[in-house]
Amino acid sequence: MQVKLRHLRAFCAVAEELNFRRASERLGIAQPALSRTIQHLEELCGVLLLERTTRVICLTEPGKAFFSRAKAILTELDDAVRIAQRVQKGIAGEIRVGFNDFAISGLLPEMVRNFRALNPDIDVGLVDSNSPEMIDMVLDGRIEVAFHNAPGEHEDLDSIVARSEQLVCVLPASHRLARQKTIAVAELADEPFVIGRWENWSVFYRIVRDFCRRHGFEPRIFQEAEHSDGIMGFVAAEMGVTLYVDTEVLHVLRGIVVRPLREELPKIDSLASWRRDRRFKMPALDRFISVATEVVERNGVMFRSPPSG
Repeated sequence: MQVKLRHLRAFCAVAEELNFRRASERLGIAQPALSRTIQHLEELCGVLLLERTTRVICLTEPGKAFFSRAKAILTELDDAVRIAQRVQKGIAGEIRVGFNDFAISGLLPEMVRNFRALNPDIDVGLVDSNSPEMIDMVLDGRIEVAFHNAPGEHEDLDSIVARSEQLVCVLPASHRLARQKTIAVAELADEPFVIGRWENWSVFYRIVRDFCRRHGFEPRIFQEAEHSDGIMGFVAAEMGVTLYVDTEVLHVLRGIVVRPLREELPKIDSLASWRRDRRFKMPALDRFISVATEVVERNGVMFRSPPSG
């Protein structure tokens, strides 16, 4: 069966007008051509769709059923075209954003909130993942933006620094070191550590491990957790200490204390990264990056230059 859109448009026009002359004028085609198109459609379907007399045209029962479905098809097609045009203009569609624990407790919620307020017809899909996997997901197109820990530069990516922080020591409130105003990291050499599970926290884990090694010891991992709330829960349960980035939420959690470290601290950047070649091919992505950059700059973190090469 080779029923084409021209057949459906012709039939629907006649079914709505119940007059070949008006339908032909509406479609901008000659009346004989319209009659041949309807006849061809009936031959293809093997049913009589219209009853014709010299004075009246009406739909047969099969014609009524066909008209209902044909009109729905054309409506769906018109909707598909409109949606495609809106997506092309960047005012509809979807953008997928990968994030880790640091992002969701940082500026990402504000970015998403502001973006959705400006672009209500663009859905934001959030994907919880780890930093190395997110880079791969951006590169192969599974997500458009990744909020991840540095490093993570790639020649095909552009980035902004979404968050730049330093390590602090987090202790159980009852810990013997909790009374001190500052902590020397070497004082933690014999302490059990709580840290994020390696599979999801490998980038941050290396930062903590290398920092401890520079000060003469290997952190003794006693307990791992999937997410930040688990890490802090284990610390509050007196299962160990941890090194973590200094965030406002830490200072309101019960059962823990947060103390600055005395040493020169490693810089910990969280980046938002995207494929350079997709930004201007995907208007929704460009809009999201613009909102993200505005939020970052308003909060005092400046644009990160693209990697060379």
